[in-house]
Amino acid sequence: MCTDTAASDIQPHKLMPIHIIPIKRRRFLDLSAKGAVATIVVPSVLAIPGKEVPIDPHRFAFLSDTHIMANPTAVARGINMADHLRQVVAEIAAQTTKPGGVVVNGDLATDGSPPTAGAYRYLAKLLIPLSNLGIPIHLTMGNCDRRSLFADTLTAMLPGTPPVAGRMVNLLKTERANFFLLDSLYNTQRTVTEGDLGMKQIGWLTRALDNHVEKPAIVICHHNVNQPEAKSGTAQKGGLRDGAALVDALLPRKHVKAFIFGHTHEWRHWQLDGIHFINLPTTAYIFDPEEPRGWVDVRLEKRGMSLRLESLDKTHPKHGEKFVLRWRKE
Repeated sequence: MCTDTAASDIQPHKLMPIHIIPIKRRRFLDLSAKGAVATIVVPSVLAIPGKEVPIDPHRFAFLSDTHIMANPTAVARGINMADHLRQVVAEIAAQTTKPGGVVVNGDLATDGSPPTAGAYRYLAKLLIPLSNLGIPIHLTMGNCDRRSLFADTLTAMLPGTPPVAGRMVNLLKTERANFFLLDSLYNTQRTVTEGDLGMKQIGWLTRALDNHVEKPAIVICHHNVNQPEAKSGTAQKGGLRDGAALVDALLPRKHVKAFIFGHTHEWRHWQLDGIHFINLPTTAYIFDPEEPRGWVDVRLEKRGMSLRLESLDKTHPKHGEKFVLRWRKE
């Protein structure tokens, strides 16, 4: 979700070799014509010039709604978004065991409406410490983003031929699960709260899910499926316009175990017919003063997944809160 705030641009800088959709290191990229799926495979080691750093291929860092602006001093709702993301990056980089990947789940930039190229360049700059460690980074589009602006600014992050025309989608394969990354940005001219996947993307997802039933499937999208009983207006009616069609695609495919999203700036978890719905917290501003800001340390288990909230405020009552999820039976 967005807030309107003005920002100035910064001087362009050299973009780092960030590993986005798809990964640019060809030895990690496998293109499959079946189902038109571009696949990223998690490496067993992180390749850093002069050495190899072991990783835990079952661990991932998830964050959302970074809302970066081109001006490093920009403030929205009383906080500096860049400072918050800088802290998250430092915490992930300081982990003794490096994660197999980092997912930043949409609303990457906020320069009011629309964002600017400088915001995406500064986002890339803030992520350099993770890229320097060789950690793959995967970005999705949110309603505050501009797909063409992102593509024009950070061309190294784009696939040559996307599986769904005009959308940034992908499949991230790991040893214990497959992550399906979706693109829910539908209004590319102005910022609106709602998102939309479209029939072509839902069709791609169903085919990709049907072609990869060998492992648990985890679907990742910036927008939520509307929940009328939720306490925030965004969660009630500001999510996916075609959320019902998405749910219809997920429920009968029993290897689909979880749906991970952001957008509402809340940290929540519930189940629908055994599918875990996981709402990632924001790293930026919050709407409910009781909500945390931070990131989620995710570990894939053989029959489930654990999630631990890493709040930026270590005194927050939800800091360290852990969900241990078990997969529904097939």
